[in-house]
Amino acid sequence: MRIEYICHACLLIETEDLRIATDPWFDGPAFCGQWHVFPKPVNTEKLNAADTILISHGHEDHLHENTLRSLPKTARVFYPYSFFGGAKEYIEGLGFDNVTEAVTLKQYKISPKTSITFIINSHDSIMVIESGGEVLVNLNDALHSSPAKVIDFYLNLIRERWRKIDYVFCGFGGASYFPNTMHFAGKDDWERGIVREQLFVHNFCRIVDGLKPKIAVPFAADFVLLSDQQRWINEARFPRNKIAGYYATHFGPIGQGPRIEDMYSGDVLENGEVKKRSPYRKQMVDNDLLHLIEVQYAEEIAARCGRRFIDESETEQLVERLQANAEKRKTLFSPKRIKDLKFSLHLTDVAKNQYVNIQVQPEKVIVERSGEPAKDSLLTMKLSSEILRYSISSDWGADVICLGYGAEIELSATKLGEIDKENICMNLLACYPTISDLKKAPLRTLQFLLINPPRFTRYIRKLKKFNLQSENYNRKTWLVNDVGEIRKNYGLPDLAPEFRHGSKMGLQRAG
Repeated sequence: MRIEYICHACLLIETEDLRIATDPWFDGPAFCGQWHVFPKPVNTEKLNAADTILISHGHEDHLHENTLRSLPKTARVFYPYSFFGGAKEYIEGLGFDNVTEAVTLKQYKISPKTSITFIINSHDSIMVIESGGEVLVNLNDALHSSPAKVIDFYLNLIRERWRKIDYVFCGFGGASYFPNTMHFAGKDDWERGIVREQLFVHNFCRIVDGLKPKIAVPFAADFVLLSDQQRWINEARFPRNKIAGYYATHFGPIGQGPRIEDMYSGDVLENGEVKKRSPYRKQMVDNDLLHLIEVQYAEEIAARCGRRFIDESETEQLVERLQANAEKRKTLFSPKRIKDLKFSLHLTDVAKNQYVNIQVQPEKVIVERSGEPAKDSLLTMKLSSEILRYSISSDWGADVICLGYGAEIELSATKLGEIDKENICMNLLACYPTISDLKKAPLRTLQFLLINPPRFTRYIRKLKKFNLQSENYNRKTWLVNDVGEIRKNYGLPDLAPEFRHGSKMGLQRAG
């Protein structure tokens, strides 16, 4: 295989008889203009020669509409078969005629010398590519943010089927509002953000140590946030060129395990060697590229300074839609969970009465506008009308908040850090498919269970029953406990200074 790093989770993989593009995103921002590819990719025109496009999951930085529209429609597209339908029809609507929903653990021979296998994990999936006697495991976002039990299950599953793995590409960075955009008096955003990113890198190393490929590459974290209040998050991320040193320090000496290689746009992995062709290697300052944010996105940063207010009629229509959506979705929660739930929205692009105070009662939802948040609000979510409208308008629109960092959340009291009130509030602003939606398509859900291996579907049910994902999103652990307790809870070592970015800008912004 010849593997060229394009950007983020996008690779161009050339086998003897095929050109494969994975998770293409490069044409414009994602999540309502919040995420920007960084550094900007080189050689994207090479993707025009792709025969096949593999999409691991439906998040916008992996399934990006503008980018897919720019690619050749003659390419065959593969997307994982999940219990939620609609993806195939959506991709076909972009102009692709040959779209396959890949069943978990089924090998698809897509050319005489190349085959692919998908393995679903909740809303993500692992993609395994085999060609010419080589095996590439593309984990993208599917595993590094998962709890230990989930990681162990999938590592065993992969090792049983693929005894020898040549290459592993795996995510290493965070992509969630939690806990970065949640604030209250006394919370140290910067240090918690640092340890959060360390957890993901530690999981990356644990995954690599378990699969033992010849070469492992950290990727799927090539994006930056441009808003002033969130720029610190870019600098809290673990530097990818220091991951090999972290692995050697905490998992095994260099030379006795997998080689961890940091790649940048334009670099090529071929014949077991990384050819360092990226122009960005010569532009590094202190082994970093963060200084290029101001250069590559000067116009976008400047545009954020100009605020456009929406008119009163737009605001009123949005508030009406918000109330109707909250009324529908409050039924997802027991009366006990929503009892006394009062929260406020601060709409940043509304000129007057920019606060929307929401009180959820079992019988109805009361929504009122005001010039200030209600005094008894449990929390205030600061966001734009564009973000709110997008969140309540489409099935997965709320990803702009919970993945895209679309709202800054101020808790009224430290004790609220121990309970998931903000999660309930975000659900009231969402249109995510629910169990009742699944019941409307029982044949789809039944087919998902029937066509997947029994052992796999049993584990999917177990995951749902025990809610193992909550382990990595425990409120008290991440919001209330001190950083030392967080590291102890997850078995993380103290983070030496050499494994941090050299800049102190993040500390100033987060302070």
